[in-house]
Amino acid sequence: MAIIYTNNSSGAIRRLRAKKPTKSYQLALQKHIKWLKSKGFNVNDNGKIILTKRKQVMSLGNSNDSKPVNQPEPSNYMGNGKQISWKEKQERLEISKQYSIAPAYNKGPYMVVAKEDLKTAGRKV
Repeated sequence: MAIIYTNNSSGAIRRLRAKKPTKSYQLALQKHIKWLKSKGFNVNDNGKIILTKRKQVMSLGNSNDSKPVNQPEPSNYMGNGKQISWKEKQERLEISKQYSIAPAYNKGPYMVVAKEDLKTAGRKV
């Protein structure tokens, strides 16, 4: 049995392609183009936005004509911007050594468990 390629030649598709836009569609398209232009877009007559090329940003490569780019300084701040002293870091480390991570009752998620309860974690005791 041979395969017949229709190449979009069925009657329904041909009729849909041959259909011209209605007056209400043309009116809606004109309103939409007017709205896009009021928002500052460059639009052609079909309602498609015409994109402009962006300006090139200076590369960070080692070329002779490029100027150095200002980069932020590294800091000792955490995510909220609070600086933690070395002593406080050591205290947190000692506290975290008292706990471990284990699966919660043979399920998918994990939970924080005290070291002394580690053998009975996930069991009814």
